[in-house]
Amino acid sequence: MYDPTIKSIDVLRLEKRLDGELLYLRDALPEYSTFDPNMDVEILAEGASVPVNDIKVKLKPRPWLERWERKNLQGVQDLGLPEKFYKRAKELETPWEKYDLMKQYMRTIPEEEQVEIYSEVQSQLHKSDAGQKVKRKRTFVKPTKLA
Repeated sequence: MYDPTIKSIDVLRLEKRLDGELLYLRDALPEYSTFDPNMDVEILAEGASVPVNDIKVKLKPRPWLERWERKNLQGVQDLGLPEKFYKRAKELETPWEKYDLMKQYMRTIPEEEQVEIYSEVQSQLHKSDAGQKVKRKRTFVKPTKLA
């Protein structure tokens, strides 16, 4: 953008995509990341919402720059990979989940007990917030010389 050879930048079409990051366009077919140089400017009405481009991008054959099956992308067509790739991606997403004791406990505890526990915790938090904060005085102890 700070290149002295760039004279101006014109927005031809304003639109959103299904995904926040568009890094997968590096591995997409060229038709999804290029535009016609003779394209006319499309002007949106003032106050109109920005339209969403819901086109599903087709990626080039592997190898890719990243493991896109692990990214949960909405704007990419089915990658056509075997099921084992998606299972592995799911495992890598939350490898600690099978050891999460609180999550297991929360799934098994009855709802009545949950309400009781949350009300007790809430009351304790409210009590701790009601107390005044203790102001601590900074002190400095000068080190003594060792002989």
